[in-house]
Amino acid sequence: MENIVFDVISWVGLTICIGAFFIKDVFWLRLTTLIGCSLLFVYYSHIAIPQGVISNLLVLLINAYYLIRFAKARKAEQAARQTAPASLTAQAE
Repeated sequence: MENIVFDVISWVGLTICIGAFFIKDVFWLRLTTLIGCSLLFVYYSHIAIPQGVISNLLVLLINAYYLIRFAKARKAEQAARQTAPASLTAQAE
């Protein structure tokens, strides 16, 4: 039964990773790949395949890094939007 669970995890992870090739939005592409590689990382860790563990871990970390950068840029953009109207009204007075 345990092997079936891990086989399902691998198939779902593989399907998600392949499905990511059809996504055009960079945010959703990276998030989908992160999820798929996380599942494949779990699978390869379970069956002890070092190449699979390392490759999926690297792709997972790369996507996590860019998602964090994306979130920081989005937060900075929102902060700039909130301060821009305040500075415009201060100049108008």
